Amino acid sequence: MAFHNRDRKDFNAGIMFIAIGAFFAIFSQNYPMGSAVRMGPAYFPSVLGALLVVLGLIVFGRSFFLVDREQPTKTHWRPLLCILGAASLFGFLIGPAGLVIASAVMMLVGAFGGWDFRWKEQIPLAAGMTAVTIGIFHYGLGLPFKLFPWSY
Repeated sequence: MAFHNRDRKDFNAGIMFIAIGAFFAIFSQNYPMGSAVRMGPAYFPSVLGALLVVLGLIVFGRSFFLVDREQPTKTHWRPLLCILGAASLFGFLIGPAGLVIASAVMMLVGAFGGWDFRWKEQIPLAAGMTAVTIGIFHYGLGLPFKLFPWSY
């Protein structure tokens, strides 16, 4: 049975929300639930999973009453590849290169995915964001990331 008058984005988003919410609601049941006053480890993921399922059902049901008037657009590969590449590069560089280099490279590669990338704007932004990252994760939270390749 084909539905031609449905909003495909809402239809697909509703299915995705239902699947993710059900996953967390079901697999969190392996842990103690607790109560609202004294929450166990399963309480928060179970409640959020159930709320996501409800939201998914609303979005899914709504898709049958809306007409998709948008024409399909072409895929923009540059932003997609730059964002995925930035996250992957960070994962590969954090060990051998350290937090400073990995963070700066990640921010520059991710920003390169934008249509209005300018080196003059992105280098100071990457430096500032790297400083914030170091302050939060290295000094604030005390995570054991080396800052540079030569540091311990």
